[in-house]
Amino acid sequence: MSNNYITQQKQIIRQVKDSIHQRQSKLSIVEMRNDYENDDAICLASLTFPSKDIAQTISKEIITPLQSLDSRHFYYSSEELLHITIKNVRTVHNPPLFKNEDVVKVHELFTQIVPNFQSFTFRLEGLILFPTSVSLTGYCNETLKKLVQALDVGLREIGVPDNKKYISDTVFFGNMTLCRFTDEPSASFQNKVKELQNLYIGEMRVTEISLVICNAVCHPKTKKVIGTYKLSQ
Repeated sequence: MSNNYITQQKQIIRQVKDSIHQRQSKLSIVEMRNDYENDDAICLASLTFPSKDIAQTISKEIITPLQSLDSRHFYYSSEELLHITIKNVRTVHNPPLFKNEDVVKVHELFTQIVPNFQSFTFRLEGLILFPTSVSLTGYCNETLKKLVQALDVGLREIGVPDNKKYISDTVFFGNMTLCRFTDEPSASFQNKVKELQNLYIGEMRVTEISLVICNAVCHPKTKKVIGTYKLSQ
């Protein structure tokens, strides 16, 4: 892995944490909901999913301990829910912020672009406490940057640009949401997140990316896989 790019990722994550702490975050954040499972606001995004082993480790080391402290929230407690967003296209909204013809164009774009890039690895380490969620961080090499930027250019060219706000347009990192809040999390929950904030989970190899329509928690009730695209080995 490129230590230089990981250093840049860590700097960006510090900026994210500082902006959240100062309540000045300009990031696109999913609003708190009472019922995430049945929420019909949907997005269009490209995702990658962890292996069963990694998902079980995350559940054992992070999700179960947090859930035991504050069970009111929505937890990504099964491997079919856990994912890292590689490239957003349209954020969650009802009605959707995309049309069927947009989905077709994006699918064709991903078919052309994704195979040109090599598979890469996320080092899953450290938690971020966002205003409405908790996420596990994934560090990686510059392949992610090059892939995201190529998709960004392509999405603009086909008239379906990413509408999400980011803290940087050159430094990207993996962000795996583990829990979404239904209310202000308890003090014991927040303390546990701080306790686990530097926890190392393992490495997650990314060999394919899926274009998916789903709600904020990628629930099977709303999830529709448009296509899956393999990275070169």
